[in-house]
This record gives sequence, C-alpha cells and structure tokens, in this order.
Amino acid sequence: MNIKFVDVDDGDLLALVAELDLFFHAGWGETAERYKQYHVLSGMACAVVAYIDGKPAGCGCWRAYDAVTAEIKRMYVRPAYRRQGVACAVIEAVERHAAKSGCHRAVLETGADMPEALGFYKKNGYRVVPNYGDFIGDEICVCMEKPISDGTMR
Repeated sequence: MNIKFVDVDDGDLLALVAELDLFFHAGWGETAERYKQYHVLSGMACAVVAYIDGKPAGCGCWRAYDAVTAEIKRMYVRPAYRRQGVACAVIEAVERHAAKSGCHRAVLETGADMPEALGFYKKNGYRVVPNYGDFIGDEICVCMEKPISDGTMR
C-alpha cells in the first residue's frame, strides 16, 4: 500500500469522494444533501489517497477546526479494499500530518446509524463526545475525539 498526499483537486481523490457522496445519497437520500455543506474539499489542510497495486483504494482529509484541533473529513475506502488496513493507514497519515501541523486533538462527525464507522473510530482511539459546532442537537450525528499530540511535534 502506498499513501500519497494530494491536492484537493486530484482526480483520484475527487473520484473517491464522489463515490462516498453516492454512498451517502443511496443510504440517506435527501437527508444526505443537507450535510454536503460540511464536506466541501476546499479549505482542507491535508488530503491523502491510499493506493493498492497502483489503484486508488481510499482517502481521507483534515481541516482546522480551531488552532489546535483537526477535524477528520472524507474518510472512505472502496468496498473491494475494505478490511485490508486501508482506513487505518489513511487515518494514521492524516493524524500524523495534523499533529506535525500543531494540532493536539482530532475530532470528527459520523452517522449515528453507521456501526461499522463507529467501531472503526473506537478501535482507532476515538471516543464519543457531546456533539460540537453545527452538529449540536443533531441526533443523526455522533461526534468523537482523540488526542493526537502533546503539542511538541511541530
């Protein structure tokens, strides 16, 4: 597996994100549309694409939530590559980049009815916290956080 840092207009990243958007639309229909504003790629501090045998397998990004917090966004692995460590490699690369950029913690939002995603994030050290920002009071969402640095990695 190869992890590549890419620009937000990278073709492989855009293809993976389009698949992720289709997944959300297929599962949640018009409800998914109201969350699109939270998933735009512009403003991301980092984007990565994971490749297996030269083919794009998964992606992830982060953007600054505040001066010391990275918000993990656009995590996705194509179905054919799931359960092969792709998501773990992607989130580790994203977290490392955020920590080196001065972030002390990572936060994310995921669907309350997405047990696989919740299990993945818990397995990778995230814990459920009260919903933050625009997700306060939103019962469809679950927010999570994880410390990623003690602040000395810059």
